[in-house]
Amino acid sequence: MSSSSSSVSKTSYHARTISLPSVLHPVAEQLAEKLCRLRSSQSASTSSSSLTNQLNGLKDLYSCVDEFLQLPYNQPKNVEETLDNSLRLLDICTTSRDILVNTKEHLQDVQSVIRRRCNGELNITSEATKYLNTRKTAKKTIRKCLQSIKSSETNNDVFTEVEQITIDIFKSLLSNLYGAEMKSTRSRWSVAAKLVHHRDEKTAFCSEFEALDDTLSVICQKKKNSISALQIEDLKTQMVNLELDIQELIETLEALFRLFVKTRASLLNILSN
Repeated sequence: MSSSSSSVSKTSYHARTISLPSVLHPVAEQLAEKLCRLRSSQSASTSSSSLTNQLNGLKDLYSCVDEFLQLPYNQPKNVEETLDNSLRLLDICTTSRDILVNTKEHLQDVQSVIRRRCNGELNITSEATKYLNTRKTAKKTIRKCLQSIKSSETNNDVFTEVEQITIDIFKSLLSNLYGAEMKSTRSRWSVAAKLVHHRDEKTAFCSEFEALDDTLSVICQKKKNSISALQIEDLKTQMVNLELDIQELIETLEALFRLFVKTRASLLNILSN
């Protein structure tokens, strides 16, 4: 096995041995290299920006996967199972995107109220509360999605490895959208809590989403005239930055969704032949 494929095996989350030819085609070498690079990137922080980078890495990976599928003798060991798993990935991607789109819409509602506030209106509590309620609904969806995600252990081939790293990155994304609360409620949601990706129990992790939740919660508890101009400016900056991160994540997920569809079409073509 080449050094590239050996590196992939060492960095595999479940330490699996990937079945690749002893003499790799250039596309297979690229695929092994991209898998290794993605595994390495998972040790970095899981901020929105780093998650966007990982999702962009997935885009590169799936562009290579589609080329790999076109090569002779590179079919998955179990095409039907891989096809079923591809549908599951499409569902996870769609759920993640829908959560982000909904969050962005309600975020913009709060921003609109803040702009009106600068022209004389003082109360932003109502829209802030609506945003926080949206976040509660999103967390229920995220928890359900995380609990339903299962890893594939049946085949030690490159397609299983691609699927596993895709699932790991989406777990990190969904956990980031949820926030650290998932970890603190371990006794109640033990299954979901175990899916939070590589967090030190002593580390107080706060995602950008949770940070805004905390800020708006504090504002909702204040009297409308006690919110200072400095607090409002800090809030505006926080929301603008988060909106930019959300939009980038949405665009990346939409591009990734199209690649998932393309991969699924290739698998359907293999199955029909």
